[in-house]
Amino acid sequence: MTAFFPFISSELGWSRSIIGSAQTLTFWVYAVFVLLAGWMTDRIGGRKTIFLGGFLCFGGWILLSTIKSLWQLYLYYGLIMAVAVSMAHFVPIQATARKWFRKRAGLVAGTTTAAFAVGTAIFIPLLTGMSASFGWRTTSIISAFAFGIAIMLLALFVIRDTPESMGLRPDGEASAPASNGDQTVVEEAWTIKEAAKTPQLWLLLVAYSVIGIPLQGLLAHLVIWGVDLGYTMAAAGVFLTALTVPSIATRIGGGWLGDRYGKRRIMIISYLLCLLLMLWAWQEVSTAQHLMILAIVMGMAEGLPVGLFSPYLGDLFGRANIGSLFGILTMGYGFIAGSGAMIWGMIFDASGSYSLACLVSAMCYAVAIIAISLIRPTKAKAHLK
Repeated sequence: MTAFFPFISSELGWSRSIIGSAQTLTFWVYAVFVLLAGWMTDRIGGRKTIFLGGFLCFGGWILLSTIKSLWQLYLYYGLIMAVAVSMAHFVPIQATARKWFRKRAGLVAGTTTAAFAVGTAIFIPLLTGMSASFGWRTTSIISAFAFGIAIMLLALFVIRDTPESMGLRPDGEASAPASNGDQTVVEEAWTIKEAAKTPQLWLLLVAYSVIGIPLQGLLAHLVIWGVDLGYTMAAAGVFLTALTVPSIATRIGGGWLGDRYGKRRIMIISYLLCLLLMLWAWQEVSTAQHLMILAIVMGMAEGLPVGLFSPYLGDLFGRANIGSLFGILTMGYGFIAGSGAMIWGMIFDASGSYSLACLVSAMCYAVAIIAISLIRPTKAKAHLK
């Protein structure tokens, strides 16, 4: 949808703030409905959940091609497409992957998040080019078939809910694995209520939520920051590419490292690097060259732990309710991280610089590091009663 914004604004005469408000609405609706998507993944399976998301995606793209009024933009994009993405994207896919894999859960989750990054890097420029050539309405209809139908077909013929549903076991194991480093692989079927009574869930929620403030702030302001440092608006998009592309490899590498050396340990190391980068940016980023260095290294550092949260949840609380628990984390991310762009913008408006925003971001990473450091392996549920 981001690829269509300039064309919608030009055709319908809507301001950036009006269209941007639809983007904000989408973010918040997604944060709410991702709870439902996670619960559905656990109760009826990722296959049916993702199929429904694909169906809504198909209808949303078709409806989007017809918009003429502002209420239609809010309804079709702000509501329907947000619900579609919540059911067909990050949470159900990550949760389903975690149900299938245990020893290699980090690597698999990292690979899926890398695929998301590749898709963003490929399809946004492609949709923008198609919109310029064929019109955004025609491109929206094409997208309905290219994405909506493809998701439904994959759900029907490829995705399966659990290995047990096919007479298999995670990773082909014959028995439950033992302790691994600083984490104990727990295969007890923790309920949401039971998990909610543990500090581990809430510490992970805090960490997952606050790390989104600097990332979403950087994503929203990186291009215009590049313009401030001398790039043209057309050329400044390279900074976003520099942030995204390096993370593709590190997302996969971070998953592998998490499986091998402990997910918690890799998270702490990654966010420590992010903290140091933001402290450097607070003091040193004053040229386009500095900003490029920040974008590249930050993309690499942020990519390392992206795929580790859902596998780590599975290690702590088992696979049975991983969708619901990851939905809780993602809702927290949506509401708290969603303020990142606003916080960065308010700081810039007040100070005329992004330096203080970088300092605030460093503090967010410090909070995340402390929260993750306090997490300990969960005890057997019998010991908690």
